[in-house]
Amino acid sequence: MIESIKIRDCDVCAGIPQLLEDIDCKIKELSVDLYNNVVYSLNRPVKLDIFSDLVNYKRILTYRQYNENYALPYTDAQIASKVKLLKYK
Repeated sequence: MIESIKIRDCDVCAGIPQLLEDIDCKIKELSVDLYNNVVYSLNRPVKLDIFSDLVNYKRILTYRQYNENYALPYTDAQIASKVKLLKYK
């Protein structure tokens, strides 16, 4: 028997899937830049620290989507604001 994971019910976490999608788009953008640097020797700067931070926030948001007690000292709004800041850097 396959059990499905229950997504928690709340008003704030309704934005988590959109944040995860935004993170994926930014990671894709950074990955394409990095790939082009390697393949075409463009030598353009790629912010790898932002890439690393986005991967960490994606993990946090994914866990938090299913467990509201994960990373409890931080609210969803605080995490969302950090993601939005990184998205436009």
